[in-house]
Amino acid sequence: MDIQGLFKEYYRKNPVPPPPSIERREFAFTTFSSSGMIRHISFKNPEEMNRYIIERIPRHAYYSTAYYSDPSAPEMEDKGWQGADMVFDIDVDHIDTPCKPLHDTWRCKACGAHGRGLALKCPVCGSESLERQTWVCDRCISVAREEALKLIDILEEDLGISRSEMIPVFSGHRGFHIHVEDKALIDLEQEARREIADYVRGLGIDPDLYIERTGDLYKYKYPSTAPGWRGRIAMHLALRGKEDTPLPREELKKLIMECVAEARANIDEKVTMDVKRLIRLPGTLHGKTGLKVLPLTIQQLEAMDAASIIERAVALPDTPVSVEMEEWPRRVLGFTFSEDGSKKTVPLYLAVYLVLNSPTARILSIG
Repeated sequence: MDIQGLFKEYYRKNPVPPPPSIERREFAFTTFSSSGMIRHISFKNPEEMNRYIIERIPRHAYYSTAYYSDPSAPEMEDKGWQGADMVFDIDVDHIDTPCKPLHDTWRCKACGAHGRGLALKCPVCGSESLERQTWVCDRCISVAREEALKLIDILEEDLGISRSEMIPVFSGHRGFHIHVEDKALIDLEQEARREIADYVRGLGIDPDLYIERTGDLYKYKYPSTAPGWRGRIAMHLALRGKEDTPLPREELKKLIMECVAEARANIDEKVTMDVKRLIRLPGTLHGKTGLKVLPLTIQQLEAMDAASIIERAVALPDTPVSVEMEEWPRRVLGFTFSEDGSKKTVPLYLAVYLVLNSPTARILSIG
């Protein structure tokens, strides 16, 4: 199966929309024939960008969140940084979703132990040297969607960022990017972006500042209508029926921090802080899944479930094909598989995802 040919056919029929101010962006690509990244590319207009994509057929395509006066300069210090969009990255790879035992596996390079689910180190010998096989299913995307909606709510309600300036993008793999194209934020330096990232993650909250004494016990002292984290914590206490309940001091503090953990947005802070980040180009195909990097409106993100988002991100044909693979994930995208047999019939777009991620997967026949 010529996966590169499938990508070419997609790009021939589907021009990629340009990012704003395309002439001030750096672009970068990887190809099917090389693992290295081709950087310091710039385009004057959308037509030039799409000609390049059709001719080169990239496996992965990125553009800079930063604006430059000379984006094609080979040295970063010569590009002339003029500001950067703020981007938040939500990736379920960092979240212990309940579906991971259904599709993720690990094997310890040190002792050979192996198992299913999320493992940061070997539970047998403690080694952190693990080989991992990870997959994405609709349940993963559902968790990431909830995190994205929490983030959007914090940005809008607490930081006053307009919905019209936030663009949620399904990454085509494990989660979402939230692009913020607010001119008031473009000039922010790295440290200011770190503070925003810390805020949405609920870092630095001291529960002692949120409680007051009542007799021998303590109670939470802010109503749910209070701005920022004060009201956000109150709402989560109310969901537990504990908003007015006097409790021992340490018990109440522990409860408050549990509410913070529920309410915070699990983002990759390194992406938000980076003022020269390369981010996936919406409208292109993700080279590890074949799914489309899909821009959405906030209203669409709120209305669509994970299955609908995946369905809309499918960009390759659904022709039935026979696939052979040694160890099948029990669940991937919206499909559930039994452990019986190494050969199964699946849609072509899913076969591409399997082949791009498993060295043992191969397409046997079409139709």
